Amino acid sequence: MKKVAIIDDDENIRSTIKEYLKKYEQTSKEQFIVSDFAFPELFLTNYKPEYDIVMMDIDMPGMNGLTAARKLRDLDERVVLLFVTNLAQYALKGYEVAATDFIVKPLKYERFSQKLERALRFVPESTRPMLMIRTESATITVELDDIIYVEVNKHDVYYHTVKDVYRVRGSLKQAEEDLGDPKFFACDKSCLVNLAYVEGVSAGTVTVAGNELCVSRSKKKPLIDALAAFHNRK
Repeated sequence: MKKVAIIDDDENIRSTIKEYLKKYEQTSKEQFIVSDFAFPELFLTNYKPEYDIVMMDIDMPGMNGLTAARKLRDLDERVVLLFVTNLAQYALKGYEVAATDFIVKPLKYERFSQKLERALRFVPESTRPMLMIRTESATITVELDDIIYVEVNKHDVYYHTVKDVYRVRGSLKQAEEDLGDPKFFACDKSCLVNLAYVEGVSAGTVTVAGNELCVSRSKKKPLIDALAAFHNRK
């Protein structure tokens, strides 16, 4: 699963790129988690090197794409950078910031998919821990960091991820063993939460990425302690 950021002040362009990425998913084994930003300033604020591909316009109000790309390279030398622009004359300057390629507007899917396929070859193999989830219809590989929480209903286990929800047959104990990571905490008998997504704990509930989940009385203090230990390790 690849993480893609789109930076363009034109909402129509951002929507078209998201549509093209979904279309590419349907004809390949790739899956994308997509974030989009209207301005590079929004993208660079609190930037974390978690993206695989960045698609950026050049001609934007305020900070232009070349300036933003230089700042991006100070923060992340690894990420694959694609300029999506109608300013093809800036191609040589793009190589100064290690841009992998240019996609020239107006966008056409065939050309876009060719450029995307080439860019994907430059994405390093992920070293982040992964989990293979076998549903009734498919086998999906998910990064542990992308799993928000896991819940059990009878004999069904639901993995809630940043991309989708996946259902498998099993138990919470088996899910906890499969995950094998201390950042997943059992807040009651039917739910594991990823501590990285916990936003708050109150009497009887824990807020995880905007979702209100139950926490048993006996688990409240251990959960708070686990949260403190998790953030101290970061």
